[in-house]
This record gives sequence, C-alpha cells and structure tokens, in this order.
Amino acid sequence: MKATLHGKLPDGRKRPSGNSREKKRMSKHFNDGSLHLEARMLLHRTHDVLLRSEDRVVGEFGLTAEQYTVLTAMKYLDAPIRPTDVSRWVDHKVHTVSMIVDRMVRAGLLDRVRDLPDRREVRLIITGKGEKALQPATAAASKLIDEILSPLSPEDTKTLVKLLQTLRDKAHEHLISANGDSGNSGL
Repeated sequence: MKATLHGKLPDGRKRPSGNSREKKRMSKHFNDGSLHLEARMLLHRTHDVLLRSEDRVVGEFGLTAEQYTVLTAMKYLDAPIRPTDVSRWVDHKVHTVSMIVDRMVRAGLLDRVRDLPDRREVRLIITGKGEKALQPATAAASKLIDEILSPLSPEDTKTLVKLLQTLRDKAHEHLISANGDSGNSGL
C-alpha cells in the first residue's frame, strides 16, 4: 500500500485513526491469534461504514444507498428488467428488492409495467425523476469511492478487487451448498 508510513495519506494528511478506545478494545480481543475473526469484523465494519458514507453522499440527491444500487443495477441490465433480475444483480432476496422497489415506485423513481407475456410479471422502468437523481448521485458516489481508495496504489486496488471477488465467490458457494439453490434465495 502506498500510504501506510507513519499514518499519513499520500497528500501528507494524517490518516484518520477512528475511535482509539474502540481500537484498543478490539485489538485486545484479537491478540489471541484469531485472525479470521478480525478479518470477519473488519469486513462487516468496512461494509457498514461504506454503506453509511454512500447513504450520506447519495442522500443529497434524494436517494438511499439501496435505491442508488437498484438504479445502478438497472443501468447495467438488459431490458425488460424484472425485480428478479435486479435481485440477482445486487445479491439480495427477491422479497427485499421488492420492498425497495415498492418504496421507489411511491417516491416516483421507478414505474412498474405489466406488459410482459406473463401478466403476473412486471418490468421496471426508471422514471425521469429517477434518472435526474441517478446522474449526480453516480458522480458523487464515484468521487466517494475514489477518495476511499486513494490510499491504495492501482496495483493494490486490483489486488483488493481480486481478494474481495474470491471471498464473495466462496461465500456465495457456501450459500448454494447450504440452500441447494442458486444462492440468491438465501441472500
């Protein structure tokens, strides 16, 4: 990593240390060699902090991090887009995505259309309001992740992506074997 020396960031600013009392308490528990527990806790805590940061940034444009993720998924998926397609893309249960979509429809960010051959199915469409919120939110979210990843060199970032993909794939594999399905219904 390019910025670990003496707790400084590449631009010379002091690296934020977080809550030092909490760090001492955590390190006391992890000194027994429980590296896997420390990794687990760091993964969860990093996810939580990233989600809160993203919520704050995209919230300026009237979106939650969940809504932003759904809108982003819809930009990458091929039409017609069904809630199950979004569910697979974001790795959430269909029920969870349906609840998010319900709130997004009420907020005017998405429309549901029943024009597929199977009338029980709906397709999702981003509304003008959704598009208007998505564009600046995407720029802000990109700036956020650039800032968060700034301590890492491009090579470190590639390594991080590879490691996270490996962990995600292994966790997904576990879900599949535990549920006997595609893994999506157990997310």
